[in-house]
Amino acid sequence: MPICLHSFGGCRLRTLASPPTKHLTDELLYMRNSKIWLILALAFLTTIVGCKSDDMVVTLTRDEIQARVAPRFPITKNWLVLNVALSEPEIFLSEGANQIGINTLVELNIPFLKPISGYLAVAATPRYDAESKSFYLDQATVERLDLPELTPELQAKAREAIESIARQELAKRPIYELKGRNLKEITAAYTLQEVQVHGGKLRATFSLSR
Repeated sequence: MPICLHSFGGCRLRTLASPPTKHLTDELLYMRNSKIWLILALAFLTTIVGCKSDDMVVTLTRDEIQARVAPRFPITKNWLVLNVALSEPEIFLSEGANQIGINTLVELNIPFLKPISGYLAVAATPRYDAESKSFYLDQATVERLDLPELTPELQAKAREAIESIARQELAKRPIYELKGRNLKEITAAYTLQEVQVHGGKLRATFSLSR
């Protein structure tokens, strides 16, 4: 038990300090335990807010997409009087984009003219088919067409022909099918919410339908 010293008329008296009451001790313990639980609760809530447990993410690398697209080339098709040949595809992923880019060589064969060669850049949007659980390249659009030897009056027709052919051919076969863990866990109850390039990879985010 603690001892307190007091001065009184030049004399020092020793008195015993009163011990804390049991009621006060219980209150202090209650306050300490309450603070601990409050800290734990806040940490738990922060974790819940920062993570949506119902979401699932499928990641596709540039090489995975390249391996599925490259075997489809070369593509040779006729469009009216034009013969279009696309070859040597190169996949590129732009950070933050929701599309897949494809650079290819392009060659046009027009009656009575020598072959005209150049470069093509196409952007296509990944489309998820829930029934087959596969990704397709949809809505391919010509972003750049370099055919320096082509006359201006044929530029628009060539662009239209190439875009039509690229759109049809790229949409025919899937670029990726869900497999393994993803195939089992992403059921029909999941819907595709977002597709975006992040960290050099294509990330597809699925959410559980409500």
